[in-house]
Amino acid sequence: MGKKRSWKIAAVIFVFLTMFILLSLYVLIPRLYNLSVQVDYQADGGESYQNPLMGYAPWADNTPLAQESQLVYMDLTWAEWEPQEGKYDIQGFEERYQIQKWKDEGKHAVLRFVCDKPEDEQHMDIPRWLYEKTGDGVFYDIDYGKGYAPDYENRDFINAHGRALEALGNYCSQDNFVAFVELGSLGHWGEWHTKYEDGVPPMPSAEICWEYATQYSDSFPNARLMMRRNYVMAADGNMGLFNDMTGDPDDTREWLDWQRNGGAYKTPNGEIPYKPMERAWERAPIGGEFTPSGSIEDLLDQNLQRTLSLIDESHMTFIGPHTPLEYEEYEDAVVEIENRLGYKFRISQMEINMDYWSQNFEVSLTWENDGAAPFYFDWRAMMYVYDRDGNRKYWENIDVDLRQLFPGETITTANHIPFNDLFREGYSIGIGIIDPLTEEPAIELCMNKEYRDGINMIYMFDGENGSTFPSD
Repeated sequence: MGKKRSWKIAAVIFVFLTMFILLSLYVLIPRLYNLSVQVDYQADGGESYQNPLMGYAPWADNTPLAQESQLVYMDLTWAEWEPQEGKYDIQGFEERYQIQKWKDEGKHAVLRFVCDKPEDEQHMDIPRWLYEKTGDGVFYDIDYGKGYAPDYENRDFINAHGRALEALGNYCSQDNFVAFVELGSLGHWGEWHTKYEDGVPPMPSAEICWEYATQYSDSFPNARLMMRRNYVMAADGNMGLFNDMTGDPDDTREWLDWQRNGGAYKTPNGEIPYKPMERAWERAPIGGEFTPSGSIEDLLDQNLQRTLSLIDESHMTFIGPHTPLEYEEYEDAVVEIENRLGYKFRISQMEINMDYWSQNFEVSLTWENDGAAPFYFDWRAMMYVYDRDGNRKYWENIDVDLRQLFPGETITTANHIPFNDLFREGYSIGIGIIDPLTEEPAIELCMNKEYRDGINMIYMFDGENGSTFPSD
């Protein structure tokens, strides 16, 4: 009887000790090795970042300025693209704008296809063969300059335009280099308005405008489309907008008023309706070039705060091809404007919780966007885990749709990383956002961290002293 009782007591003690040891392992070891931790990150405080798909977009053939940006701008006249009917000058297009060079450097492009660019000398921007087939436009000499305005309602013109645009779209859709396409084609500079009061053919009817807009949407499935004014085609087609008078107070306020209140562009062919798009920036990009008119001293010095306020109100992602980069004497203003453009992703908090029962640790990240605009493309975010020597041991997708990370809002993600005893000796965590053009990580997060080769190193555990990165 006594032996049996002693055995029961011993068993109870054994179970108690076992539970105590396991509890100690579960509670004390994580604290001993600091494997469960919470880290808060500070915003950058206004630093300028050279991230893709935002910022300045200078001309792609202006090498010095294009080297300073991650976006480049290209326009292409129909005459350049299709000098002979059905034959497209891809080589000339690539060479003029150094397309392979910029692809190799991981840049992206803004593209506009143009049929009428007023210039100092008389000329045509549509092909000679098309002029001979149609010939119902007008050569003009107005205050905009000299050029040739076609009849955009000519059926042969519309059909040929569809074929030319389809060929251009097929070329551009081979990859993601062309990210933004500004609907050109109609009107002076492709801005969807004409000086019809000076004898130039007017814009076509709203129904015909829809045909052109549809040709664009059919031809460029990989790019985000943008329109100069918030016509109904832009609103119903989920397009972005561009303002080629960025910084000009009167023109920009009128442009913003159209977005708030709607209205219509009146022509001899009737009205082309504007549809309110006040919050268009939440779903589609806003761009445009810096105004070519007005005093640069006024825009970038005397009334810089007014310029910044108009850009803030517009929620712009990029400015180009005419950009403040061209005015080196206003360097501070150039940087300040650039800081107002596009997205600014960061992680504000990371929490790591060890779970020894399931042999993994959960990494929770709180994502924020301190910028003026969202990100408009479905790029993958990745988490990488490295051992003490910097060897990548584990990686997986982070379940986050960056298109939904709006300014002022947060998204929390969770990843479960299989536990490895090597992590006791030391490990680090990196975050990468993958550019489909290069299949490499490309976006720098705007916070205190180490950034190398496209990877944002947000945390490091040293098994010897428990130090973390970034340090306090």
